[in-house]
Amino acid sequence: MNIDFKNFPELITDATEFSRLREECEKVIDTHKRLPDFVFKRHFAKYYAIEYAHAYGRFGELLRVVSQAFGDESVNFMVLDPSPGEQYFRHSSFFGMVSFAATILPSRYSDVLSPIKPPTILAGTNLGVFWGSSLGWGIFADRFSWELAVIAADKEIDVSSAIEWPCFNAEQVRNYMTCQYHAKDSSDSIAHDFNAKFFANYSI
Repeated sequence: MNIDFKNFPELITDATEFSRLREECEKVIDTHKRLPDFVFKRHFAKYYAIEYAHAYGRFGELLRVVSQAFGDESVNFMVLDPSPGEQYFRHSSFFGMVSFAATILPSRYSDVLSPIKPPTILAGTNLGVFWGSSLGWGIFADRFSWELAVIAADKEIDVSSAIEWPCFNAEQVRNYMTCQYHAKDSSDSIAHDFNAKFFANYSI
């Protein structure tokens, strides 16, 4: 990944800053867990489920809306797969973490994470998490679970307006996961197990 870091100051290249932000992330998200398990460190007032692939182009706007609602100074992203840290640094010269000033979202989100030209950081990311410096919200975006993302927040947010698409309700999550897994498992047992565990942990 050939990056001109002068043009991407949001990419974390300092080991001390990476450690600080990773510790901050772990106050919101349990980065060792995966969906359908409960991936957050505490319970939140609201949970939203969205199709990550569909909302992909609107994520910068979503982060702007959420960060304004919580008065964040910064909004952060960390890669979970591939793993962040030293190994990621050896390959990419940064730690698999990005920190945006909240005041310049969503324009810098598009420039850094989803640019027209390479490097395309999100293209190689299977799992990633977002959180704000307020620690009042977090997003777990899981491409392993067929592009499902879960947003946790301490208060209600108009997520649907931000992404210009309705959030899933419980029935839609069940139908979506069944549809996504059916080609892999025509008995639908994988989807059934996923849904059972998911709704034991999240009230959508």
